[in-house]
Amino acid sequence: MSTSFTMWTRRLVFTAIIAGLLLVTTVACQRVFNMSEINLLVDKADEQQLSYELIIHNPLTNAYSFDIIED
Repeated sequence: MSTSFTMWTRRLVFTAIIAGLLLVTTVACQRVFNMSEINLLVDKADEQQLSYELIIHNPLTNAYSFDIIED
């Protein structure tokens, strides 16, 4: 019975580690993608001399909203 419990515990720990790695990888990829998208939007708006509003909603993932302000 203890061998069964040990195997179950090992599987649970392994699954938790894999889930954690997937979570960290997903958040890191989202952060990088959003940051490159923000840089592109800001650069293009500055090139065209447009006013814009950039709001970072989540600093962990760099979730954002970007709006061009009409003059």
